[in-house]
Amino acid sequence: MKKIITLSIALIFMSCNTQKTTVETTQNTEETTTVMENSENAGASLVQPKDPLLGKWQLDYLSPTSGRDISHYKIQKPYLNIVDDHKVAGNNGCNNIAGEYEFDERKINFKTDKFASTRMFCEGVDEAAFVNTLGSVNRYAVMDDGLKLILSADDVVMLSFTKVFEKVER
Repeated sequence: MKKIITLSIALIFMSCNTQKTTVETTQNTEETTTVMENSENAGASLVQPKDPLLGKWQLDYLSPTSGRDISHYKIQKPYLNIVDDHKVAGNNGCNNIAGEYEFDERKINFKTDKFASTRMFCEGVDEAAFVNTLGSVNRYAVMDDGLKLILSADDVVMLSFTKVFEKVER
């Protein structure tokens, strides 16, 4: 019950700020700082978790087998923020979502039937397309030096995400 209340309070606060969501990880998570060298972020320090699955992932591909594709999301692209070994938060293209997942070496299972969600109305957005597709995946791969997350149903790629790094103020 305590977890449900805490999760509900967190979702309320997350729904008030749709531009930036910050989620603190457990104290056990080791982080490393990377200095960006491209011209846009020259010299900026970015925090990367030691576990490549952790962090914020912006959706860049949704399998059209769900009935929708990525161009469907006009207001905001869905994203996941993998908080720790069991907690995930994010946005489904309209509302903030939070819940749990399980994973091992290559398998992953999002418990979408138990996800909590804010309840804003977004005209023309099929919020269920993202969450239902997320619920159908059972495998994952982190590629391109930790910059790409691929979620698949067996051998069919269902979702693809790009890692999002948040700048650290110094």
